[in-house]
Amino acid sequence: MMLGVLFWAVAVAWFDLSTRRIPNLLLLPGMVVAALAVMVTQAGLFGAAWPSALGGMALAMAPWLWGYRLGHVGAGDAKFAAILGLMFGVPVALVATLVAMAAFGLLSLIWVRAGWKGLRLPVAPWIVLGFAVAVVRDQDGLGLT
Repeated sequence: MMLGVLFWAVAVAWFDLSTRRIPNLLLLPGMVVAALAVMVTQAGLFGAAWPSALGGMALAMAPWLWGYRLGHVGAGDAKFAAILGLMFGVPVALVATLVAMAAFGLLSLIWVRAGWKGLRLPVAPWIVLGFAVAVVRDQDGLGLT
């Protein structure tokens, strides 16, 4: 299951990197799988209790939704983060969001300092990086879930 989610997430990130857009059609498979997992098993796709899965969705989506409101990121970025948060739950989503925001923020600063203000940065690759770091960290038995 993890491999399937990885392939899907990398495909979303690649599409965002290539086009600076994340179409709903690309997000739909992940949303359906994540939502069905919570509805059928009362848990996130990777075992987080349903309150943690819903909290992970809200936590992962919140900063990107704020960025969307301010016009800095697309709505697809917020939806993508929300889906991954729903799959993994609060502990993984918290680490993932902090890593993604730090990486994206650092790149944004470099981008602006280089004078490339008119260019748009993709966010999905940084969201995938954040979740990858969080999942690997969780696999080390550090008790994030």
